[in-house]
Amino acid sequence: MQRMLHMIWVVFLMAWCVAGSAQASEAEPVAAPTADVNWTGPFRLGAGDVLNVFIWKHKELSTIVTVRPDGKINYPLIGEIEAKGLTLGEIEERINKQLKQHIQDPQVTVILEATHSFRIFVLGEVMQPGVFDLKGPVTVIQALAMARGLTTFASRNKIFIVNPGRSGEQRIPFNYSKFVQGEDSNQNVMLRPGDTVIVP
Repeated sequence: MQRMLHMIWVVFLMAWCVAGSAQASEAEPVAAPTADVNWTGPFRLGAGDVLNVFIWKHKELSTIVTVRPDGKINYPLIGEIEAKGLTLGEIEERINKQLKQHIQDPQVTVILEATHSFRIFVLGEVMQPGVFDLKGPVTVIQALAMARGLTTFASRNKIFIVNPGRSGEQRIPFNYSKFVQGEDSNQNVMLRPGDTVIVP
């Protein structure tokens, strides 16, 4: 009888420990936006972006092209065109200008079919660390939300953003606790392509 009571007590303790561990791993609630974030600024093309180029009344010239790693696209009649760093309007103008040498009054429309150039990383004590492909910048809080929020083990006051800038790598601190308390909203900066949010 005593042995059976002992076994029941052990099972109870194991169940209690499992329940406690599950509760500890729950994410801190954060409103999660979708990865398809609207951006008010001009989107600039990068390697891997896919463009749908439509030429009015010239179906044979309407095609889908991808920005190559060297930043160029290859287009019928024209050949190579530098696309990296241009907006959709600027690439339309460039294609239109060069097509005028071959056809009369071309009407060019360029649509962003897919983007792979705007990529951020969220690592560390978040529920879903990983790589996120976006259509434009998101804030630090939005990036954390995409990663399903912080774990209970996250060092909320020691989060930082690593930015691979042209002048060298920069580290920007982010104090989650202060932001939530409304003490420092300015630190919730917009992330740029290649940025990494690290949660210790």
